[in-house]
Amino acid sequence: MRFQVLGPLQVHDGDRSVRVNGVRQRATLGFLLLHRNEMVPVSRLIDAVWPTKVPPTGRQILHNAIFRLRGILAAARSAARPVELLRDGPGYLLRVDEESLDLATFRCLADRGRAELRAGRAERAGATLRAALRLWRGPVLTDLAEHGYAWPELRALHNERMAVLLNRIDADLALGRCADVIGDLERLVEADPLHEQVCGRLMRALYETGRQAEALSLYRRTRAALIGQLGLEPSPQLRELEHAILNHELEPVPAGELVPGACGRG
Repeated sequence: MRFQVLGPLQVHDGDRSVRVNGVRQRATLGFLLLHRNEMVPVSRLIDAVWPTKVPPTGRQILHNAIFRLRGILAAARSAARPVELLRDGPGYLLRVDEESLDLATFRCLADRGRAELRAGRAERAGATLRAALRLWRGPVLTDLAEHGYAWPELRALHNERMAVLLNRIDADLALGRCADVIGDLERLVEADPLHEQVCGRLMRALYETGRQAEALSLYRRTRAALIGQLGLEPSPQLRELEHAILNHELEPVPAGELVPGACGRG
């Protein structure tokens, strides 16, 4: 079986889509998939499935959901990679291999891409990181988020994706493809004007494409936003980047090295 959580929850058995009915059953499966191969205590699983108020019958409802999920897994036709939902001490463990979960595949590709970037293989790193990002069909477990689920894991995975996207942009910057990344970076800045790591990369890309004035204007807007909303000056790295751009002292970044300004607050 194959599971997808990078977007709405989907389950596939070979080329057949498998229905998982009921929001509580889907939440149970979704949370266990986010913690694949880990023992999740029953108390934690109950709190995840009912984030506001647990009904008196919550434990029994969870037990029934587990029973039905085991039935779905047992009915799988493709047994090449069996999936097991086990009782493990005080909790449950969903045993799923890496190839059967898009999140695990994403993390594997992300780790490989970062290693390639550190080794100076920017072209290969960019291709690997793009493959990782293509696995995303939308926000993690979108269908559950629409029912009010806001687990910390969902925000953490959003941040993971952002980090991989910035790594992919770093690969393009190392290859001199500054013009190609400006559109992506502008959209990211618009979505989060306080994200210094994004701002630093966009400043560099603008400068490298002959748009020094726009790079400096972006710095001033970011500084004003940081002071106005957080009461903070830009990070030392971003200030150094602004100084280098102002004085035409910006050095190219070899593949494998961190983009200056990329280590500011995000």
